[in-house]
Amino acid sequence: MRWPEDLREARWALGLSGGADSVALLRRCVEAGGRPVALHFNHGFADENGDEAEAFCRDLCATLGVPLRVGRCPDPEAGGGSKETRARRARMAFLAEAARAARAVGVLLAHQADDRAESLILRLARGCGVEGLTNLGWAGTLPGAPDLRLCRPLLDETHADQVAWLRARGLRWVEDVSNADLAIPRNAIRRLIAERLPQLTRGANVSADLLAEEGAYLAAQAEAAVAERTPRLLCLRPGTPTVLARRALRAWLPTPPTHAQLRALLALPVGGVAQTRGALTLRRLSQEAWALR
Repeated sequence: MRWPEDLREARWALGLSGGADSVALLRRCVEAGGRPVALHFNHGFADENGDEAEAFCRDLCATLGVPLRVGRCPDPEAGGGSKETRARRARMAFLAEAARAARAVGVLLAHQADDRAESLILRLARGCGVEGLTNLGWAGTLPGAPDLRLCRPLLDETHADQVAWLRARGLRWVEDVSNADLAIPRNAIRRLIAERLPQLTRGANVSADLLAEEGAYLAAQAEAAVAERTPRLLCLRPGTPTVLARRALRAWLPTPPTHAQLRALLALPVGGVAQTRGALTLRRLSQEAWALR
């Protein structure tokens, strides 16, 4: 496991679902000398055992002497996108709000090696470049909350490792009943592919590490290609390759565009105008420069 260096000195929040991974993370964090505040989010979906998981988390935190903050989704069916997308959006918003309220420096999440492999496959299916395939790393910032650090201490271990650790100590957890729903893409990958190909997790994580190294190099090259940048102007150096221009443009725009939108923006003729996400107007000033208005 890789803990943040300030685990014992700083206040960290910890995402606690009640499942094996997050229960193992919480117990191991306490054993390592951490002083976490646990954050549990009850999505409120009728077909899930959210109330059971919430009650379990309350009992667990009371036993360990760990403070717990609980959030609930006011309207589980509100918002666009799939059930999984709505759940993640609501959960991440709660984690950021609760972590700030607890004066935490960041959030510990229980993603492990299997999660990383599944995410890699999902993003390949959706169509992602190197940047999109490498954002499930060991450390970073909480999505949508750049002021909060993010750490995934279990990323070098598997779900089976966490289950074995808990069972060896006679400890309990709550199984999320929605994990059996194969209509959820992540569950389908886990049940129909990953469990039948045990080498998948190892190979996918090697690929993710290699992609992360290459992505870091490309990010540095894209930054070096910027000649001038303000909130309203981006100017690249003459002859900047498209692969670097794409990265620089995506990083500069206030609202990241989709791949199709980005391709259209890069294809704009000089003098051409297009709408970006966030209702902003972008004009191509030259082959290397764009301006927002």
